[in-house]
Amino acid sequence: MTTRDQSQGGHADSNMKIISWSDYACPFAYIGFKRLLVARPLTSDSSESGEVEWRAYELHPEIPAGGFERPRGKHGFLKALASEDGLTLRASDRVWSSRPALLAAEVARSQGKHAELHERLFAAAWEEGLDLGRSDVLHTLINDVGLDAATVLTEMTQQRYLDAIVDALEEAMMLGITGTPSYLLNGQVLRGVQEVEALR
Repeated sequence: MTTRDQSQGGHADSNMKIISWSDYACPFAYIGFKRLLVARPLTSDSSESGEVEWRAYELHPEIPAGGFERPRGKHGFLKALASEDGLTLRASDRVWSSRPALLAAEVARSQGKHAELHERLFAAAWEEGLDLGRSDVLHTLINDVGLDAATVLTEMTQQRYLDAIVDALEEAMMLGITGTPSYLLNGQVLRGVQEVEALR
């Protein structure tokens, strides 16, 4: 997870594509996602016509498949940050592995549905407090965006989708990105939750 890390630089071309790295398990990435939706439109296939290209960044690959109980603690800063956007975060009572959700999103990308599933996964994790590490939860969410869940869950086992996640992570690390959300536009890296105007 990352907090604010304001970067320096001028204004980017309003038509320029933004590359955004995020992880569904990161509440800061969810806040960044919502702000980016305000700044830029959501499209079904950003690789062709959209202004935002979403990429995976698995923050905690060490989390076991079944996850573990979420520690109780104070998150005053996070709640205050979310409240700026009118958000009330709800988290699952378990810390779950984000890899299944990231894999499902990559399969959805190959079927032209990445943007829809990307948004649905984030909402499920932080508006509904669902455990995205559970296959039954993913099954429902995948169906919600009009994909065949059984097919997607089967295709997630293909190595090419894991390779896509690893490649996205390696590219981010080469740019000095170590957390989410992070952005690249016009050769400039923005780290952490940004103001909407900075993304515009």
